Amino acid sequence: MQNYYEKEVLITSTYADRRCEVGIFQAGILIQDAMTEFFHQYDCDAIQMSRTHQAVWAIARTKIFMDQDILWMDRIRIKIFPVKISNVAIHLNILFESLDGHPLLRARQELCAIDSVNHTLRRIDTTPFPMDLPPMEPVLTTPCRRMKLKLGPEHQLYTHTVRTMDTDMNQHMNNTSYFRLILDTRPSSFWDTWKVQEFDIHHVNESVEGEELQIYCQEEPGALSAQIKRGETTLIKAFLLLSKREST
Repeated sequence: MQNYYEKEVLITSTYADRRCEVGIFQAGILIQDAMTEFFHQYDCDAIQMSRTHQAVWAIARTKIFMDQDILWMDRIRIKIFPVKISNVAIHLNILFESLDGHPLLRARQELCAIDSVNHTLRRIDTTPFPMDLPPMEPVLTTPCRRMKLKLGPEHQLYTHTVRTMDTDMNQHMNNTSYFRLILDTRPSSFWDTWKVQEFDIHHVNESVEGEELQIYCQEEPGALSAQIKRGETTLIKAFLLLSKREST
């Protein structure tokens, strides 16, 4: 059984930002699509698994490292594969590379299975996922960043009400929608000067349509720390390591 999923993608407008390049938000969409297709080949993407085993996949942590700019109309190869499978979690690596094999982006994700009825943690062996799938060598060995954020009211930038288009098939806010809220803490002029080199995001709790979220962000030298809350409940913790763009 094949232990990876691979495809080629042309970077069109769907996957490009206002600077005509793949930003962190667009990278998140591409990673999410590849993850869905990876699980689909084992008949256990979220839709299939929720129908047959009453379980869905939940992303706990994601780390993305940008090796090189990915630009409008570039044709790239995306490969996703497991690097560790435990009783309660699947650890995936994702590689974006040029067609001649040059790395463009590397990422890691940690996922668990959640019961779609009572929302409790499920063992991986209670899902259709093949537990005997041989792991591959990781392309990103840097661990996910530890974050103990407690950003106060002085760091709150704005609020956001979760609406229909924020949500996914699980009726929760889509993971990539949080990326957008974090990036929106800074104006376009900021992102014309800075770009994300490394991005860590921890999904702590879920949110649903109609809830009001508070978005917090603290700027540090060459970095941003972000937190998304619902009242006193933390939903998201994130850290963005930045690099300065070259003058054009």
